[in-house]
Amino acid sequence: MELTDRELPKILEYYNVDNLGLVFDGYEWVTPDKILYYWHVPKTGELYVAVLADFIIEFVGNGSPGNIRVDYWPEHTCDWQVDHWLCSDSNVSDYTDYDKWFYWPECGDKCAFAKLKDDFLVLNGRKLEHIVPDVSEEEMLSRKIERQELTEIDFQAHS
Repeated sequence: MELTDRELPKILEYYNVDNLGLVFDGYEWVTPDKILYYWHVPKTGELYVAVLADFIIEFVGNGSPGNIRVDYWPEHTCDWQVDHWLCSDSNVSDYTDYDKWFYWPECGDKCAFAKLKDDFLVLNGRKLEHIVPDVSEEEMLSRKIERQELTEIDFQAHS
């Protein structure tokens, strides 16, 4: 469950921010199944984040930008106030068509993208990873299939 290096430009293009000159600041695991990827605009300091998780509806739903609040690990605690969530289609103004709000990466999770109210200086002192792994498409497919099988086994065990 992670994005690959080849997907980062695809995500920026999907959310129509590939023309902003965004600089990748790094990423951090904030829970065992949630990763935050950060970018900023050098001229203005505006901060953007991609949230990668298997469940994201709680972030994007209800038409309220809300916060990205996580306190699972003390060194990766965050409470980012979202300015607005980005959509792949600028003509969509509500949250009824989730396919326009989520990018579906190779790993099988969902990705949502937001502009935060904070600027990139809030990232100072955070322990961010800077090198995004370059996992081959074949390996990513293998991991996705294995994860789906484990999910099915877990679901059967609890049924």
